[in-house]
Amino acid sequence: MPDSEAAAAGQSALIPVRFEITIDGHSLAVFSELVSISSAVDVVDATSASPTETILKKLPGKRTPPTVTLKRSMTRNIEMAAWHELVILGDIAAARKSCSLTMYNAKGDPVARYHLTDAWPQKVEIGMAGPSGVLMETITMTCDFIQRVSV
Repeated sequence: MPDSEAAAAGQSALIPVRFEITIDGHSLAVFSELVSISSAVDVVDATSASPTETILKKLPGKRTPPTVTLKRSMTRNIEMAAWHELVILGDIAAARKSCSLTMYNAKGDPVARYHLTDAWPQKVEIGMAGPSGVLMETITMTCDFIQRVSV
């Protein structure tokens, strides 16, 4: 819903500026940008036939595992890299961790929270942010289930 629609509905738009991953109350990493949260279900066609007509319905099919992609200036913190290394080394049982993604506004108040069940860092990307020379770290996490919870 665009900002004007949110205002008309009596709701205020969320404007987060900080995104934190926590596991068991321990802050693992803080990010400056949420690239995306994605959860999808494929659509399949189902037909049923009667003597007089054929009915085509769209039904939910295979579920795509949810992903969360976050970005930050690279820091000396290696906890996300170490977590990703568990996946690379094939220890997926140790890598699967349930965690929370909390979004904070400029005042430091939480404005949204998601719980990720059995999450693990699927992809780590390091790159330069234009001519500034700042290293940027982009982490894509996948999980078995993602749920928005109240803050």
